[in-house]
Amino acid sequence: MSKEVKSQAAASDGIQNTSGALVAAASGLYVAGIPLTSWLAQPGGMLEKLTNAIVRTITGNTTSDRAVPALAALYLFWTFGASGACSAAGQAMARQEGLDSSTPRQYLGQMRGLPLRLFSAHSNLMETFPSFAVAAALTQALAPNNQLLVNLLGFHVIAKVFVFYPMYLLDVPPPRTFSHIFGISSVLNVCWQLARGAT
Repeated sequence: MSKEVKSQAAASDGIQNTSGALVAAASGLYVAGIPLTSWLAQPGGMLEKLTNAIVRTITGNTTSDRAVPALAALYLFWTFGASGACSAAGQAMARQEGLDSSTPRQYLGQMRGLPLRLFSAHSNLMETFPSFAVAAALTQALAPNNQLLVNLLGFHVIAKVFVFYPMYLLDVPPPRTFSHIFGISSVLNVCWQLARGAT
């Protein structure tokens, strides 16, 4: 099969740039990030202080058995409340007529710039939230007082809410990409630790 025939076959399947498939190799970074997130989340470190500050803000104290629900409350609010409202605002900003409440997603293909980033950042949080939810539920059920696991969950929330989301809106790809990758590594790490018997 000639190169031209292969190129035509790929294009007929929606592929415009075959080298784009190399991006899939980044999947290894999620696993490679596990040791880094373990190191960053060691009890007594800066990440624990940040996580405790978040928990204290929500609960009024740092009661360890309430840390996971507190982190979940913040992440739930941000994913489904704040970023959802910002996504709808982006959809409204993208049309001269404003938000079409009857069929709001009909115009997504026409969005560009900040309105599209508002929608896309929200979509990513929605796609990522289930991984956090699984890790948080398992932690609360099996090891709610394990500070390493709480810190890893805190890392995920901090990475997604305080780094990923604003960097997405500001259109700054490197910190956005790395906060996403290491945020996912942290919840993978939680499940890995629990599978290996963390209590």
